[in-house]
Amino acid sequence: MTLSQLKTKKAVVETGLKLLVQIKKQERIKSLRGKLKWDGDLDAMRLDQ
Repeated sequence: MTLSQLKTKKAVVETGLKLLVQIKKQERIKSLRGKLKWDGDLDAMRLDQ
């Protein structure tokens, strides 16, 4: 609890679980790398800005 600056065990556990869910979501997104087809023109998109 010292490292996280949280006051209760419950808060530490809840924060840890939220972090775990976030990491798992990121892993799922990373697993799609190179598997999705994208048709777009980055040069044209950059000119629109």
